[in-house]
Amino acid sequence: MNNPKNMLLMALFFLGFLLYMQWQQDYAPKPTIKENQQTQDVSNALDVIDNNKLIEPTNSEDIPEVSQTVTNTPEATPVEQKQRATGTIITITSNVLKLKIDTLGGSIVYAELLKYPVKKHSKENIILMNQAKETAYYAQSGLVSAQQSFVHTDNYAAEKTNYQVTKGTTEIPLIIEKNGVKLVKTYIVKADSYEIDLVDRVQNNSNTLWQGQQYRQLQRTDPWLNKEVSFNDAGRMSFKGASYFEPNEGYTKLKFEDFTEDPININIKSDGWIAMVQHYFFSGIIFNDSEEKVESKYLPNSQTPYLIRATSNAYQVPAGSSKDISTELYIGPKIQAHLPEIAKGLDLTVDYGIFTTIAKPLFWVLNKIHGLVGNWGWSIILLTILIKLLFFKLTEKQYNSMARMRKLQPRIKTLKERHKDNKQKFNEEMMNLYKKEKVNPMGGCLPMLVQIPVFIALYWVLLESVELRQAPFMLWLQDLSSPDPYFILPAINAFAMFMTQKLSPTPGMDPMQAKIMKFMPLAFSVMFAFFQSGLVLYWAVNSSLSLLQQWIITKRIDAKG
Repeated sequence: MNNPKNMLLMALFFLGFLLYMQWQQDYAPKPTIKENQQTQDVSNALDVIDNNKLIEPTNSEDIPEVSQTVTNTPEATPVEQKQRATGTIITITSNVLKLKIDTLGGSIVYAELLKYPVKKHSKENIILMNQAKETAYYAQSGLVSAQQSFVHTDNYAAEKTNYQVTKGTTEIPLIIEKNGVKLVKTYIVKADSYEIDLVDRVQNNSNTLWQGQQYRQLQRTDPWLNKEVSFNDAGRMSFKGASYFEPNEGYTKLKFEDFTEDPININIKSDGWIAMVQHYFFSGIIFNDSEEKVESKYLPNSQTPYLIRATSNAYQVPAGSSKDISTELYIGPKIQAHLPEIAKGLDLTVDYGIFTTIAKPLFWVLNKIHGLVGNWGWSIILLTILIKLLFFKLTEKQYNSMARMRKLQPRIKTLKERHKDNKQKFNEEMMNLYKKEKVNPMGGCLPMLVQIPVFIALYWVLLESVELRQAPFMLWLQDLSSPDPYFILPAINAFAMFMTQKLSPTPGMDPMQAKIMKFMPLAFSVMFAFFQSGLVLYWAVNSSLSLLQQWIITKRIDAKG
C-alpha cells in the first residue's frame, strides 16, 4: 500500500468516492410520494397549527376539527422569530439522561446525555434537545379529532416538577380535559435506558364516540447553517437531517437543505420509524401502528423550521370507555449493539455510506476484539494485523513485483541513457525487458485496487462509531476521536512512507514526478495531523507492517540474486 504510485492512486480513488457521495446526496432519486385521504384531514388540521407562530398558547377553539378540510392555508411569510412560550418545566434525571418536559404542549424540550461530555473530562455534556434559539429542538405529540383535539400548544397539568429515576422505571403523567374527554399523557422513563415510552390514555366521559389520530413529531433548527466547519471536526462529513425507515423501501435520508425542495409525504407500514440524525447521536420515534403517514415540512415562521411527523391510523373510544395509544421514543447515542434490539433498521442511522456492507462486518470484528482486550486502541491495531493477514497473498505478489522491478533499475537506467532522445523507443525497450524477465509492471496496482474498498470502509467505521468517541488508548493518546496532540502517529506514518519510497522502483519517472513523490510523506503527515488519532493509528500501523513486509520480500529476492 505504501508504493508512492499506489498511494496517489488511492488518494484519487478516495476523492472520486467523496464526489460520488456528494452527487448521491444532490441528485439521487427521491422516494415516490404517496397520499392517503384517511390522514389528509389530519394533515390539513395540523397545517394551521404549523403555520401559526406558536409564540403564545393557542386555545382549543382555534384548532379546526378534522372533518373541516383546510384547503386554503395561507403561505407562511418570514417574520421575526421570538423565543417559544413556555409553561411549567418538569425535570427528569435518570442515570443516562436529563430531560425537561414543558407543560405547554407536554413536549420534551431539553435532553442532556449525561454519559457523553462535550470534551473529554469536561463537566459540560452533549445537549441534544434544547430551547435555546440557536439550537432549538423538540419532541412533540398530540391527538387530532373531529370531537376533541389535544395538540402541542395546549396546557397540561402536572403532579410534580422534579423526578429522580435511579432504578427501575418512573411514570410522568400530564393531564388535560376538554368537553368531557380526558387525556393522560404519560412518559415512562427507564433508569439506564435512552428509550422513552409515551402512552396517551383517552378517557371518554362524554356522551358521544371519540375518534382521533395520534401524531408525533421532531422539530428543530439547523445549528450548522452558515457555520464554518473545522477540518479536524470529526463530524464534518456526517449526515445531518431527517430520516425514516420503511421495511420494504429501507432507509431514506433528507438533508436540511432539501426540506423545501423534496419534502417527504409517504405512507409506511408497520415496523417503521422517523428520526432526526447527526454525528454520533439522534432522536427517533418508533411506530406501533399497522400504518403511519410520514411527512416533512419547512416552516419559515417557526423558531424550529425543520419538522418530520408521523400520524397514526384512526382510533375509536366509545362513550364511557378509555383507550391507551402508545409509542416509543429514543434520544441518545448510536450504540450499534443496542439499536437493532429497539427497532428494525435503527442501526442504519450509523451511516457508513456505500461501503456499509463491508463496514458493518469490520465494526463487528473490531467490537469483538474490544470485548477481548478492553481497549479500542489495541483493537484497532489487532484489526489492522488481521486485515494485513487477509490480504497477505495479494500484497506479497505486489511486493514481489516491486522487488523484481527494483533489481532491474540499473538496466532500465542504461536503457534510459541509451534512448534519452526517444522516449517512445525507451518505453518499448523497457516493456520488452519486463516481458523477458517476467515482471508485471501493473502487479503492484491490482492488489491495491482490491483493498481500497476495505480501507475506505474502515475509515468510516472509525469516523462514525460513537463507541470510539473519546476512547483512550495509552500514554499520550487519551482520546482516539481527537487528533494526536503531539503528532507522533503522523510522524511514524511519514517515516514508514519515506522508507517505503527507498524500496519502491520508479522506472521512467521524470524529475518533477520524482520530486512530487518525495513530497508525499510530508503532505500525508500534515493531513493526518488533523485526522482523528484512531484513524491515524490504523494508517501508521498498516504503513509500518507494509514496510516490514516489503523489506523482507526485497531482501529475500536480493539474496536469490
